[in-house]
Amino acid sequence: MIKKMSCPICGTQVEYTIENSPNWYRDPSLPVYRIDCHDKCRRYWLEAIPDPHPYIDPSILAFLDSIDDEQRTFISESTQRVCDNDCWLIYDKSGLQNLANDWQYAKAAVMLYGSNNVSFQVSGAGFDATNRLFFVDTEDARFTMRLHQIGASVHKIRSEVYWLDTLWEKARIKTLSPVPGCNGEMVQGISPNSLPSRYVTAYNWIPGETFNTLSAEEKTPELIRSLGIMVGRMHRMSETLELPQWFTRPRYDIDWLNPQVEEALGLDYMDYSAEELAKLTSLPARFSQLVAEQGEGRNVFGLVHLDLAPHNIVISEGQPCPIDVVHLGFGYYLLDILSLSGHLDENEQTIFFQGYQEIRSLPTDYRQQFALFEDMGIL
Repeated sequence: MIKKMSCPICGTQVEYTIENSPNWYRDPSLPVYRIDCHDKCRRYWLEAIPDPHPYIDPSILAFLDSIDDEQRTFISESTQRVCDNDCWLIYDKSGLQNLANDWQYAKAAVMLYGSNNVSFQVSGAGFDATNRLFFVDTEDARFTMRLHQIGASVHKIRSEVYWLDTLWEKARIKTLSPVPGCNGEMVQGISPNSLPSRYVTAYNWIPGETFNTLSAEEKTPELIRSLGIMVGRMHRMSETLELPQWFTRPRYDIDWLNPQVEEALGLDYMDYSAEELAKLTSLPARFSQLVAEQGEGRNVFGLVHLDLAPHNIVISEGQPCPIDVVHLGFGYYLLDILSLSGHLDENEQTIFFQGYQEIRSLPTDYRQQFALFEDMGIL
């Protein structure tokens, strides 16, 4: 039954219903309040206490009562942006607290870049709560700003910056251009109001549209070909790139895969089909066989973006620009190739592969090898 109440975040009159948590939530047994705040926050969910009649967790309401109007507005606008990107948000007190803390981090971080009259907002796409991305607007420019997760290695972050710089310098691939702070450093450290120390990086804005928003007519053969060329250049650079000693990124190898499979098999809420379960349990052996056959030489295994999905490629002045490199690491090049080509139709794939092979060759049996990496998508 639909009822009415004041939105706990923004205070406007809203509709609400009481529902069960989705299976993927941290505790599917908990009821949730679905809040339909059409004009401001859009739609979100709040954790509820189950007995005897479900009611919103009082700690959530107490926390929202404790913050000021500026923080409330930030949470409301952030919720709206995430909902507008077709994401689900279920808030508990911790999630709201983290968002309010990130507002404090962002407010302190923008001051490190020496701009006046700065405004910022959360990027709704993806809504990575541990590596929050902000859009920052100044009087004369726009930037993106990444608030890295607590405890992140500074060398790991510096490695992202190094790779982005090198993409342009050595491969002539336009991508995020790191921006130094007032002290000249690309990686800034902040700890506002005694919050734990975190690192921040900022990047020049890339004007354009993400590939996933283009119409079919805009996805021309030449553009598809340029996607293949871009990925080919990335991998060719990786084959020969000399890395500094401090360069640190994860390896997507068998030691990474095994725990991923174990975790996936232990998820009670996942209702795998018999076919999916068979594929999942076979992944370690199949991956080990790939390693035995292909090895991990730099001709097949090197730095990969790992998330070259269409929403992570901006088309700017007709050229594809990869963004969002938080998953950058060492893995098989086919991971990148599949992550992008898997979103193309058969004709587009042919053009994409032709573009890639203008830069570097593909294994003769690459389509057969794709089957393994496609099945890894279950994870």
